[in-house]
Amino acid sequence: MEIPEELARQTIECPACKVKLTVPSLATPTAAPTPGSASQKTLATAPLKKAKGKKGKSRLPIIAAAGLACILIMGVVTFSLSGSSQTYKWEMRGDTFYLEVNSGGSFILAPPDGAPPVFGKWKTGGNNGELIICTGKARGTNEKITVSYDMNTLELVEFRIEGKNLPIRLLGSPSLKKTNHTIDTR
Repeated sequence: MEIPEELARQTIECPACKVKLTVPSLATPTAAPTPGSASQKTLATAPLKKAKGKKGKSRLPIIAAAGLACILIMGVVTFSLSGSSQTYKWEMRGDTFYLEVNSGGSFILAPPDGAPPVFGKWKTGGNNGELIICTGKARGTNEKITVSYDMNTLELVEFRIEGKNLPIRLLGSPSLKKTNHTIDTR
């Protein structure tokens, strides 16, 4: 029978026969109890073995802390993804573009000079999911536009209009910057 060391010199009840036993300390082994002896018995074993895998301490604080951490993480993720959006801007050849990315998977791109806004959906891509790829159509046209950027560096990776890539590197490799600008979609 393996009994945790912290129960030494305490009276316990045998789970098998329900007899009350006094647990000896590790240093003092005692004689084995005989069947039918008095209800207070001394537990007999060779020196007690420590219970395997049990440290004797309650794991409740660890479980509670882990549960609380999970709840906090879920709350932060839910808050950050629920109905939130982020607007970015970037400049190319003196023109300013605005891109609003919504947590629901949609986006709005506002080109310069009053050109019609682009509406569409975004998804992640790249080897490690580091790219945000926005694909949509300009209002009132069938013109397909794709904008991709690195979500970690905010570097513009691709700007494609009707399947034709604009040479991003020749345009100075623009980076997106967070902004509080509100895109007017009227």
